[in-house]
Amino acid sequence: MIRPRRRFRRLVPHAVLLVGALAVTATLAGALHVREVRVQGCRRFPALEVEGVLRTALGTPTVAARPDELRAAVRALPWVADAHVSVSLDGIVSCTVVERTPVAVATDGGEAQLVDGEGRLLGTAPGPLPRLRLVGFVPFPEERRAILRAVPALEAAWGERLESAQRLGPADVALTFAGAPCVVLADPAAPEAVGSAREVLAAWLAAHGAPPRRLDARLPHRLAVLPAAPTPAEAPS
Repeated sequence: MIRPRRRFRRLVPHAVLLVGALAVTATLAGALHVREVRVQGCRRFPALEVEGVLRTALGTPTVAARPDELRAAVRALPWVADAHVSVSLDGIVSCTVVERTPVAVATDGGEAQLVDGEGRLLGTAPGPLPRLRLVGFVPFPEERRAILRAVPALEAAWGERLESAQRLGPADVALTFAGAPCVVLADPAAPEAVGSAREVLAAWLAAHGAPPRRLDARLPHRLAVLPAAPTPAEAPS
C-alpha cells in the first residue's frame, strides 16, 4: 500500500505542471488572435471608416495577419493619403492615418465635394471649405488633376488668387480671379496667355473705364475682348 501512495505523490507535481501548461497554452491561444483595433490620426473623417476596414482581421491569428494588406485596404479610403499599420503579438491592430488635404471644392448639379491636390474626390466634411471652387469637373478626373496642377502658374501669371474654374471643354475653362472685374477664358496648359490677358485688361480699363464682360485667351497669340452690354441709356433708340 505504501508504494502506490508514493507513486501518486510523485505524479502530482507532474500533473500540476501539465495543467498549468495547458492553461498557459489556452491563454496564449486567445491572445495570439487579433482581438482589438486602434486608430488615430482621423480629424476630417470618422475613424469608424478605418476601423471597419481593420475589423476584417478580428479573430485572425496574429502571425497570419498581414499589416501590408491591411494598410493597402485603409489607403483605398478616399480621405487616406497614407497609413502605418502594425499587429502586436497580444492581438492589437494599431493604425496611424495620414489624411489628404482638401484644396478645392468641386460642384456639379448642386452637390459639392472636397478635392485634394491630386484631384481626388474626398466627399464632404465639416469645417472651413477651401476657397477654390471647381465647376463641372466631377466626371473628369484627369482634367481635374490638370487644372489643379496649373493653379500656381495661372495665379502667378494673373497676379491674384484663383477663386473658381468652370469647365467649358477638354482644354477650355472660365477662370475667375480675386478682384478681377471679368471672367477669363483660357487653356489651363497655357498660363502665359492669362498673363497677356491681364495686360490687355489693364489697357482696356485705361481706354474705356468700364470693364469688359469677358476676356478670351484660348487662341494662341490672339486675345478677344467681349465688351460689357450697354446700359439702357447707352442702347440705341
